[in-house]
Amino acid sequence: MFNASGRAYPDVAALSSGFLVVSNLVPMPGVAGTSCAAPTFSGIVSLLNDIRLQQGKAPLGFLNPLLYGELAGHLNDVTNGCNPNCNSDGFCAQSGWDASTGLGTPNYGSMADFVASLP
Repeated sequence: MFNASGRAYPDVAALSSGFLVVSNLVPMPGVAGTSCAAPTFSGIVSLLNDIRLQQGKAPLGFLNPLLYGELAGHLNDVTNGCNPNCNSDGFCAQSGWDASTGLGTPNYGSMADFVASLP
């Protein structure tokens, strides 16, 4: 269960399977999950901030107002699939925000155009 009347998580998702992670100089192929999705989305936000900085604009700052506002339309809404765990179906994706994928996955091109157009 999740608190439908309060702040929800996740806010966003990212494709996160088949990553190569190196730990203590040891390559570990096939890593997946939140440990890959979070830095992937963070990297995209860094690229978006770089676009703004190159235009002489301020970085995006606290993202939630944008994510749950105008930026939500620049994410790919995930509408099918579930995240099974602990002998359950977990949460299943649905149209709009859901407890499995949040608002969706980044559409970098659309996001880049949008943040470049902001003052």
